[in-house]
This record gives sequence, structure tokens and C-alpha cells, in this order.
Amino acid sequence: MALRLAGVTAYTPLEKISDALLVIEEGVFSYVGPRGAHPLPPGARALDLGGALACPGFVDLQVNGLGADALLTADAVGVRRIARELARRGTTAFLPTLTTASRDDLIRAAHAVREAWALQQEEGGAEARILGVHLEGPYLEPPMRGAHPQEHIRAPSKEEVEAIAQAAGGLGVGGAPGLAMITFSPGVPGAADFARWLSENGVVPSMGHTQGKADCVEAFLEAGGAFAVHAFNRYGHPETPAHRGASPMDFVQNDARLSAGLIADGAHVAPRPLGSFVSARGWERTVLTSDLVADAGLRTGAGGDETSNDTPGDAVYSEGVLSGSRLALSGMLPRLKRWSGLDTASALATATRNPARVLGLESALGRLAPGLSANFCILDPDSLELTAAMINGKWAPDAPPIAGG
Repeated sequence: MALRLAGVTAYTPLEKISDALLVIEEGVFSYVGPRGAHPLPPGARALDLGGALACPGFVDLQVNGLGADALLTADAVGVRRIARELARRGTTAFLPTLTTASRDDLIRAAHAVREAWALQQEEGGAEARILGVHLEGPYLEPPMRGAHPQEHIRAPSKEEVEAIAQAAGGLGVGGAPGLAMITFSPGVPGAADFARWLSENGVVPSMGHTQGKADCVEAFLEAGGAFAVHAFNRYGHPETPAHRGASPMDFVQNDARLSAGLIADGAHVAPRPLGSFVSARGWERTVLTSDLVADAGLRTGAGGDETSNDTPGDAVYSEGVLSGSRLALSGMLPRLKRWSGLDTASALATATRNPARVLGLESALGRLAPGLSANFCILDPDSLELTAAMINGKWAPDAPPIAGG
């Protein structure tokens, strides 16, 4: 039975439709547009959303874990538990992110993600879609490793990447689900050649954890570098005095070739510099990312080297080092809008259209349009707080009474 949603202002996200009608048939949008401009399917079930705001489901490029589960140590069941909880929080697609570990651990974790993805394909539940694996590390400059363990930091290896990609279902976003993105330091030996090889194989080269000088970053960008993780975090200045040369953060903030991830939890970036960053970078290449991490850190369970973290607030620390956030994108979006001064459409784009574009998936993700899967969020129109989310035409678990229609 078709479902028609009215009484809603829809953001596609860049187009605002004030009195919108959304028609969903078999989990797919058959119409997104003004109410009264489209004939209703016979027998369609109607739901009035009472003036709420509808927008595309959120797309998160950096999820390390959630609650009791860390992606580095989770099995397929744990990966899907994360995916279901993300859906409940409005994230309808994501990159499971594996951080620095041994080769064997990364291969095992990539295989678990692939197994979870295969189960998603078979069962089609209301959970966030796995888009591929994001590998953050282990190819980092040791002084800038942050919470990544020193003993597993190493030089880039194409052979190792191919082994991890095989476990994940192939190289690139088109895999099953595949190795979609690798974050590494532009200052490591061979970084530019590595970035070029990744780009040629459909993997997004991403920079982070670097104090590399301007020539290293420039070479990375010329070779196809396209993304920068967690702006302001683990971007050092070269030894050259600041007035003599550009720092990595200068590129992150200003270079048009890069899209940049921004964690709006108030711990990774304070409100004032966040606003300045968005103003300088522009909303078009700002990507809201959660850097969600399990409550215990990057690792949990047997063999994990992290212990329970009871630090209050929205961030998780390991031995005093910031290792991730507790907030999903739905918790960060109201803060981003408030701190940056962006209009609603632009703020929504940073969590929907923009991350999809980084992956080359903007035609299928991050927007509301006929023919696309019904993946969307219902928000309070004033605060942008999440009310409910739908994934492939199914309401996410524990949706509030609005879903009862």
C-alpha cells in the first residue's frame, strides 16, 4: 500500500517545498513535490506530519563504533547492531570505519563488515545502509597518531590494502560493499603515489593526522586527494614559522580541491572556530561527520586494549587523548546550524548531499527525489531535532508515535 505524507516542509535538501507531498510506493519515492500537483495513488494511506520538516537521511563517512560495539572488534551481528542504532538516530547510510590495528585484525574486521552488508542485502531491515569500509590509518605520521596505537603505525602498502579490500568485497565504492576510503598522512613516504593508485582504483584518498609541509599536501592533492577528516584535530604546523609556509590546516580550510569533515560536538572544535571554518570553507565542501566511537573507545571485547570510559560529556577520551564522539549526526546538526549561522538548506546539505558527493553517490543518496529509496528524516522545523527516520520505506526502530500512521 502506498503511503502519502503531507503537512510537511520538505528540503531536498537544496530546494525548499513549503507545502509538500511525499508519496512512497514499495519503499521508493514516486513523488516529491507540492501538494495538489500530483494525483494520489488509489487507496494510499495518509499521514499528516503536522508541520514537520522532512529531509534526506543523513550520510556519515566516519563511524568507528557505537554503544558497546567497536567496529574494529565487532562481528557481523555487532556491525548490524550499530547500523540499527544509527538508523534510529537518523543516519541512513554510513562508512564503517576501521582504525589502526594489525593486518590480521583489519582483514577480520573488513570481513565482518562485508558479512553484515550481505545480510542487509538479503533481509532489507530498517537499518543504516553500509556503503563500504573507511580505513583510517595505519599509514600515519607517528607524531600525529593521536589515539592510534604506535605499535601498528606503518608505511603504506598496496599489497596490504588489496588484502583488506578483498575481505571487504573489492576496491572502491562499487564493491560489495568494498573499501571506499583510506585516510592517511600526506607526510608518509610514497604518499602521493599511494593517493594516485587509490584514486585510480575508485578509493577516495583522504588526509589526516599530519604535520606535513605544504609540498607534501600539495602533492597529495595533485594525486587525487579529495577529503580531509576531522578538521582541527591532528593537523600540526611544520617547523617552519607560520608566516613562512602553509600548514595542513590552511589546506583543509581553504583549498577548493578538498571536502573537509567537521565534528560538531563542541569538544573536537569549539563553536567560534567552527563558525569561522564554515565561513571560510563554505557549506558546499563542509561535511558533517560524527566520528562516533564505542563507549569504551576504539576497541572493545576480548583482546581489546581499551577500558570502560566514564568521562562525562559528548566526547570519548583514551588515556587523556580525544578518540571520538558520542553524538550521531542528528545530535550535531542543530549545533552546526546554531554555531555556523548557516541557513537550513545549507546546514542539511552538509549531512546529506555533501558526504554523498564525496563518494560519488550524489545521484542515489543524500537527496529526496522520485525513483530514490525512501530514506529520510523528520525533524522539528525550528530546532532541527530528530523526530523520526524512515529507511527504504520502513520506520526506524523505536520511532515516536508519528510513525504509527
